[in-house]
Amino acid sequence: MKTGRNLFLTGLLTGIICLTASAQVLTDAQTRTDLTFLKRKLDLLHPGMGYYTPQARMEQLYDSLYNGLTGPMNYLTFFRHISPLVAAVKDGHTNLNHRKSYIGRQTHFLPFYIRPVDDQYFISHNVSADTSLVRGTELLTINNRTVGDLHRELMRIDHSGSDGDNLTGRRQWSLVQFADYYAAWYGSSNMVTITYRLSGDTLVREAYLPCPTLSVFRQTIRKRYGTELNQPANLSVSTVDTLTRTAVLRVSSFMGLKKKDPFQWAFNRHLKRAFKQIHHQNVQNLIVDMQGNGGGVVLNSGRLLRYWMPKPFRLMEQEAMKRGARAELVNRWNPLSALNFSLQYKADKTGGFSSRLSHKRFHPRHKNAFTGNLYFLMNGASFSATTTVLAKTLDAGMGTFIGEASGSAYWGDFAGHFKTVTLPYSKLQVRIPLKKMTHAVVADRANGFTVEPDFAITRSYDDLMTNRDYVLAYALRLIREGIVVRQSVHTPVVHVSISLNRIQE
Repeated sequence: MKTGRNLFLTGLLTGIICLTASAQVLTDAQTRTDLTFLKRKLDLLHPGMGYYTPQARMEQLYDSLYNGLTGPMNYLTFFRHISPLVAAVKDGHTNLNHRKSYIGRQTHFLPFYIRPVDDQYFISHNVSADTSLVRGTELLTINNRTVGDLHRELMRIDHSGSDGDNLTGRRQWSLVQFADYYAAWYGSSNMVTITYRLSGDTLVREAYLPCPTLSVFRQTIRKRYGTELNQPANLSVSTVDTLTRTAVLRVSSFMGLKKKDPFQWAFNRHLKRAFKQIHHQNVQNLIVDMQGNGGGVVLNSGRLLRYWMPKPFRLMEQEAMKRGARAELVNRWNPLSALNFSLQYKADKTGGFSSRLSHKRFHPRHKNAFTGNLYFLMNGASFSATTTVLAKTLDAGMGTFIGEASGSAYWGDFAGHFKTVTLPYSKLQVRIPLKKMTHAVVADRANGFTVEPDFAITRSYDDLMTNRDYVLAYALRLIREGIVVRQSVHTPVVHVSISLNRIQE
């Protein structure tokens, strides 16, 4: 009984904290202090202020937002009020997040996953009690707003995973995490009203559905779709076509495989094992699946590239940061941090600091190196260190790219080190990157602002209904038809010219 009472009190306290956070009212003096604090931190630390949005425009936007703080404002309204300032930086690594107590165990989420087909939106996974909402049900409105209108708004307010004016990352993340985005922007709600059409039916129906908590959502989706949602392990290799000697290398993240592994030895071991398997199976066509790979440790992206790059290479041309960033990396209580900073960075002409290690060269691997045809599966969620791999491969004149444009820019991004600042009164949190990381690539070799696909592939209704990896299916079709856009430079052959975006049906 005592344990049950403690759990009840804990749950009650969590609920009270969440309600307090959402109902918190800030005075105009507090909101102005928070906004001023945020602007000062961005100017002091962010290396990309003025890069995508001119500094004059940023100042105008700030003044407009500041002048709009004319009275008391509740917490969620203030969150929405200042989000345009963060979004205007147009940096996929810069995020505005709620205070720690806002999203918690008592938060309720929309009870489905949504996937688009052309301009329509469909339920792909349903965790509500209404099991008639099967896959392929067209979702029309949520709380009297069209799903398309909601999606466009969620894309507009958050640039996470998309640099500059690129839309693919925002489109991907706002759909993959639609329920999370919705709760963060509109608040938690126990119930939701939807209108929909069942597959093959023209009748518009309405339903009033309970919204589950995160734990209930997870339990239900595992129960209903567990096998389907299982993904191949990171750095796993699977043979998919013995006739064409084709295998898929799944690279889902460049993050370390172990929490305590500063030198990333575990990742390197798994990578060696994967390419040993690829070599022993005499794979001639390697599909590198980096769909949904949000990046991670840059060192690991360099290690992957070593298996197919023909010459020694650098990942970065330059890594630079503002002068104010030094204080975030040097801890006055740790004298070694100052020494470490001096060993890694030097003062530059801008008044900031540049990395001494950005010119590190990676040497191609000879043992188990891959010399066949490379095909890359990518989407808007292929971001950060993933785009580094794609950009360096494109710069080397290698690879066939399939899917949709990556989330990061071909030139590089703002990343490396990060500082999360907490606003004084609202306690909203903003993650700010500290380094400008410029890829060591030739600008004229770019095929767009990001790395663009050679074959742009979109989901069909049949793909949705069968839960098919349609990008992989298209890559296999290219391989069977012998289509290669950029041959491996290890084994020069006649270059195949592709004039169409898709193979003719």
